[in-house]
Amino acid sequence: MTDLNYATATELVTLVHDGALSPRELTDHTLDRIATVDPALNSVVALDPERARADADALTRRLARGEQSGPLTGLPVLVKDLEDAAGLPTTRGTSAFRDAPPAARDSVHVARLRAAGALIIGKTNTPPLGAAVHTANDAFGVTRNPWNPDRSPGGSSGGAAAAVAAGLVALGTAGDGGGSTRIPAALCGLPGLKPSRGRIPQGPVRLPNWPQNTCLSGMARTVRDTALHLDVAAGYDACDPFSLPAPSGSYVAALDTPLPALRVGILTTLGVASPRPEMLAALERVAALLRGEGHEVREDDAVLPDADSYPHPFQLRQKLLAYHRCLGLADELASRRDDFEPWFARLLEDGSKLTPEEAAAHWLHRAQLDQWTADLFDRYDLLLLPTVPTTAWPAEGPDTLTAVREGTLPIAYTSVFNDTGHPAITVPAGLAPDGLPCSVQLAAPHHREDRLLAAARLVEEAEGVLRPPAPVIGE
Repeated sequence: MTDLNYATATELVTLVHDGALSPRELTDHTLDRIATVDPALNSVVALDPERARADADALTRRLARGEQSGPLTGLPVLVKDLEDAAGLPTTRGTSAFRDAPPAARDSVHVARLRAAGALIIGKTNTPPLGAAVHTANDAFGVTRNPWNPDRSPGGSSGGAAAAVAAGLVALGTAGDGGGSTRIPAALCGLPGLKPSRGRIPQGPVRLPNWPQNTCLSGMARTVRDTALHLDVAAGYDACDPFSLPAPSGSYVAALDTPLPALRVGILTTLGVASPRPEMLAALERVAALLRGEGHEVREDDAVLPDADSYPHPFQLRQKLLAYHRCLGLADELASRRDDFEPWFARLLEDGSKLTPEEAAAHWLHRAQLDQWTADLFDRYDLLLLPTVPTTAWPAEGPDTLTAVREGTLPIAYTSVFNDTGHPAITVPAGLAPDGLPCSVQLAAPHHREDRLLAAARLVEEAEGVLRPPAPVIGE
């Protein structure tokens, strides 16, 4: 018997295709699972059970008529609440939009999942406009990590990561603007891919993402399911002129193509971070694994540009992103500031004071990062580094001042690849002494998700797929 709670997306779709499980049966199971488990996690912020069951029944009838089914047929999917899904509100993770009406249409990303047969059943929690590495807001409260409810699932895709790790759904949507997919995936023991810039089109949007730091993504339980999501979601759309053409082949198929011998560079600190011993141990295990598979793996002492002025480049980056968010919320901030979370309103107001000199300094730093990574990928085919310096921090968020002082800033290893646009993936790599997941991060040259996913699959096969202990999530 298949454990439906922790079956992969690939397994669930196969059961539906084979007639062993109907879309309605899977939808009912999923809704019951959410009702039972999520009160302890608070990962799901909107559900429409009636529509979910009606959509499942309609799909069941189409399958009975022999109509063609897609690669996600019958699969319940939760959408991160920064993205539109028709019929569900988009609160953007803030109390200011707590009473938002249902969206009239899907985003391009969600529409592609729906067209592939997915059943969009609800929305997952996120911090205000994705502006934090823990998931909490005044609209819905704090989301908790299924490995330990006193800890955070990270952010900003913390709701998606908690839901997938706890066995509520096998697939959710996510997004990554500085580590927002990779960090929650790492803290919850999941693989998490940030694709190449433009791989999955964004929009329709009122204000383009001119900092070009965010990438839409999926949140899944295995690398194969991550590749399956990318097969469905990738490809150009006119609403996003920066989106990339459809890839020439299947990412799922690429997983079964043997990797050539690769040059892998290990970056341990980037000159700005001090990873905990358990993270270093995970890094060493994965390095040994790759060596054993015939890859040339060696340590590299490259440090980030402007590492000597750390954390100023990170602070400047965050201020510019706050400025971007402020532009999109200027009217609401002026007319109803008190509707926003106080800390988030202060963040926006600080961002609004960005000076031309600060903007120029950020873009000069970005240019240095582009050259820095170009030089690295002249020497290496893959990079291996930590995803985060520590295991999961408290559910209410990390102590930022302590993190700066101790070199454990959560985005120290992730944001660089948002700024350069390279694909990067986190992969689980065992458990720390505190019982929480450890992870490693792999990064690849531009547009080489195929290579990245294949390497991540090697790690997953050796380290195994993680599952939280049932008592922690109240089962």
